[in-house]
Amino acid sequence: MALIYMLLASTASLAQSLPTDLTAEELASETPQSVTNLNQLSELDRARQNISTGAINEPRDLANADDGSAPGIRLGTLTLRPSIQNQVIYERQKTATSTQTRTYNQTNLGATLESDWSRHSLNVTGSAILQKNIRGTIEESPSVDLTSYLEFNINDLLTANLISSYNFSKENRNDPTAVSNATSQANIHTFSTSLGLTKELGILRGSVTGSLTRVINGDATLPGNIIVSGDDRDRTNLGIALRLQYAANPVLMPFIEGEISKTNYDQNIDSTGTNREFTSYGLRTGVTADLGDKLSGEASIGYIANIFEDATLPDIKTATFESELNWSPRRGTSATFGLATSVEPSTTAGQSGSILYAGTFDLSQEITRRLNATLGLDYSVRDFRGSTSIPNESIYGASLAFDWAINRYLSMNGDLSFTRTDRVGSADDVDDTSIGFGLTLTR
Repeated sequence: MALIYMLLASTASLAQSLPTDLTAEELASETPQSVTNLNQLSELDRARQNISTGAINEPRDLANADDGSAPGIRLGTLTLRPSIQNQVIYERQKTATSTQTRTYNQTNLGATLESDWSRHSLNVTGSAILQKNIRGTIEESPSVDLTSYLEFNINDLLTANLISSYNFSKENRNDPTAVSNATSQANIHTFSTSLGLTKELGILRGSVTGSLTRVINGDATLPGNIIVSGDDRDRTNLGIALRLQYAANPVLMPFIEGEISKTNYDQNIDSTGTNREFTSYGLRTGVTADLGDKLSGEASIGYIANIFEDATLPDIKTATFESELNWSPRRGTSATFGLATSVEPSTTAGQSGSILYAGTFDLSQEITRRLNATLGLDYSVRDFRGSTSIPNESIYGASLAFDWAINRYLSMNGDLSFTRTDRVGSADDVDDTSIGFGLTLTR
């Protein structure tokens, strides 16, 4: 017993002598992860948000963690982390017949609000992009994103999730529904909310999610101040999804999910004399993986069908491929692989819409404790469906970005990106190149 007591005493003395805090100069700041809901229902193009994973074997002080990032502002049981970034960006858009350029100032405002509750959790994220042209003719593209995620644990076996979001953007001239030759494209407002219930059923986990999405389109302007109304694109989507998952093994959990939704347009018959309303059916199966920091995510295959009310519009049916895989092969390196299939609505005469198959790859590397670099690659194919001939599109993209942490509150950043939209059998291809540098201030 005396020998055991001496060993315990010496171990405790050694533990007290070890350092517990890492300095800010030794650690680079990290970007807070935002919540992504993989089960939200919408017929819209759902932009995938790539969530990075931390490096494996990262040293952690569980008693007094300090990763070198800004501590945020404490508001009772909530923590607010605001940020502001200002960049000067040069952009060039080149087609077969013209080249447009601009230099502009872009301000990115961002904030996250996180709870520190013992039972429930709240996460609110917001961002706004403000642009002001210094010179050039390319139209400014402001945007706003706001998302709130509330997880409410009703009891040990039943959880409720409420997700609400708002998005504002200006339609890009390369969007499939954009008005050709417009001097000012339409503003788009998207409101969405979903309520889900998840129930533990022994080795099974069942969930039901209801969703509501509302899209409001503004007017576009043609040369000569001619207004093109966007009223015939305003619509509401109401849907429900059911999911059953085998949860006996937390490392690999297979699942099956079915969904049905109905899309109604404000104008029963649009300006082309077509009833655009449709019902969407979807089924997918896949697996969720959680191997810790080294590999995590979800992958699935499925099938979706959009059945239109108007007999003149051909139905859209296609296989779907979805994935969001995060891989950290070694400390300081993380990669994200993404696949997404979405059906995009259309109001073009004779067109049902288009199917967008998108793939993304992001590689992030910690070069030094202060310097991080990210390489992004993406490739998409847009397949138009309808009686009129519209050339399909192939979209290639590449980007390179860096972030140098001057201290925990201030960082210098820059990025270079290139996107090519190749319209098959058409000379209306578009190359878009941009380069920007700026500073980010966080709290």
